[in-house]
Amino acid sequence: MADTFELRVSDSLVVPLRGQLLRLRVTRGSPKAADLAPGKRLRIRAPNGRDRVVEILAQSLTAGKFTQQRLDKTKEVDLIIAEQDAKFDGDTIDIGWTANGPE
Repeated sequence: MADTFELRVSDSLVVPLRGQLLRLRVTRGSPKAADLAPGKRLRIRAPNGRDRVVEILAQSLTAGKFTQQRLDKTKEVDLIIAEQDAKFDGDTIDIGWTANGPE
């Protein structure tokens, strides 16, 4: 089994026609780039303990390409999930929520 990791949501916003962008910062463990690839799943947890599993639709990059070296250096990744997966009982994933994987 792969090593577990935890990421903290440092920003969350709607990207029209694509979904919800989550900017995530590594807080525990050392995620593998392959564990954050499109089609992989993460368990998202709200501050009140509610959680759900979401599928990664895409990685979002502003410059360059997503590599293990980049992830190890920056400890950040921007991921796109379905907009409907970002909603929890009326709340939307926001700063301070966490993502755990691999799921």
